[in-house]
Amino acid sequence: LWITFMPDKLNSESDGASFDFFKLAEGWTLPLMVLDANLCFVFANHAYLDTTQTSWDQLEGMFVFDIFPDVPERRQPVEEKFRATLRGDITQLDAQPYELRLPDGTIEMRTWQCVQEPYMNASGKVTHIVQRAEDITEQADLKRQNDIIASELDHRVKNLFAVIMATARISGEMASDSKAFVKDFTERLDSMSRVYSRLSNNDWFGLSLRSLLEEELFIVTHKNSQRYELSGDNVILSVKSTKDAALIIHELATNAVKYGCFKTPEGHLKVEWSIKDSMLVVDWIETGVSGTVPPVREGFGTLLFQILPNVTFERDFQPDGLKAQLRVPVTVAVHEIDFS
Repeated sequence: LWITFMPDKLNSESDGASFDFFKLAEGWTLPLMVLDANLCFVFANHAYLDTTQTSWDQLEGMFVFDIFPDVPERRQPVEEKFRATLRGDITQLDAQPYELRLPDGTIEMRTWQCVQEPYMNASGKVTHIVQRAEDITEQADLKRQNDIIASELDHRVKNLFAVIMATARISGEMASDSKAFVKDFTERLDSMSRVYSRLSNNDWFGLSLRSLLEEELFIVTHKNSQRYELSGDNVILSVKSTKDAALIIHELATNAVKYGCFKTPEGHLKVEWSIKDSMLVVDWIETGVSGTVPPVREGFGTLLFQILPNVTFERDFQPDGLKAQLRVPVTVAVHEIDFS
């Protein structure tokens, strides 16, 4: 059947060697089939039969849509592509996933892109459709990954701008003048920039609570690690909690510089955290400060805690410094805990 419509030169002898196109097509690793002008099967190679899980006895001479029936709304565009090919056009169908049975018997999911090309006889009339399937699994996987990345990037950018706008609004409401607004807002953006950069370098995997504390406190104390003490398990925060924690730590550390333990040489900070009753509990303990009193009006930090869901924050202004405790459900804040 193949020889009846393939050019004679494909099965001719050249320099004493015989070129058997039928044998070549049969052994091709990618699916190949041929339909006549009535859209009936006249050829299918082994790869096509394996991929479609059919036999040649089932396909021979059969109308393609009798073998692969489909609902009218899906059949129509496919049939239109076939008719266009019979008019001389090269067409392609939408990419489709297929189960490919490997020689060892295992099944592998592959994505095929079927292309239909017209076959013309000597007079230039289209007599058959040659459909070949191209394996575009890698391209399809890459596109899927790129789509996911693009969607995630869009989501993150929108969230980032929302945080920046909220930060700008609250900073403006709290600032005493434009100079103070610019300074506080710039420092907050700088802190946000650092944590976003670290998340990006960490493949957007959450950071440890200890590392967030160390980075911010190292900066505000001008690299004097003797001014603070950290104690707690290696808690890895979720991505969202990493960003929230960075904002909170920045505000607490900044306030400690302006009004608390880092304002005086004798001041000291101790931060302890642990898991208690399914809650991440963080204690912020400032000492070495005299005359600590509650603020006369709400600041950025107070409003920040009010807008963060699932966060409980309590402050106690002791004579020698601020004692504060933050509580967040483990299921919300923590990605993992390393007790080793």
